[in-house]
Amino acid sequence: MRCMFMLAMCLLFAAGCTLPNQRIWYSDNIKASGYTKRKDKAVYYAVSVGNDTFPYDGRQTFAIRLPSGMILSSDDFSEQTIRPIALALLKTDDSKIRYDPERGRSKYFLESVMFEYEGEQLVTMCISRYWGKEKSYIPAIAKTASDTFHPLPVPEKMLNEIFGPPDKTDEFFRW
Repeated sequence: MRCMFMLAMCLLFAAGCTLPNQRIWYSDNIKASGYTKRKDKAVYYAVSVGNDTFPYDGRQTFAIRLPSGMILSSDDFSEQTIRPIALALLKTDDSKIRYDPERGRSKYFLESVMFEYEGEQLVTMCISRYWGKEKSYIPAIAKTASDTFHPLPVPEKMLNEIFGPPDKTDEFFRW
């Protein structure tokens, strides 16, 4: 009887460990990373727009609210706009901007949002929720700067309203 109970517990544990708990949402050149809270209920803690193969090209219109409250529309994502904001937030000079000479890229960090440029072209913009020991950064996204902002992690329904339905999703298990 005791062995049957242990076997049943092991089988339940093994089945629970193989259920997907991570979810990736893809649409065009947008990728959102999240986790499943309940069956078919996913929330996303990171959204990236653009990548090396398909850089950000301005087709997606949306807005972000930085944890400090500053609102940026996708029309404001030029390097000429982002660079002075990043320098002001860092309270520093250009020496603190991350530059990758091999790839010819500059990275600007605005609290929990990263902009990566190659020359003047925005390649990737990543928004993520950050939990730190001393400080947490919780950005928010919206369809436009005048819409209601949704803090990350954002439910899939809101992600679909902002960027449209996904082209595909992937689910997998992660410890």
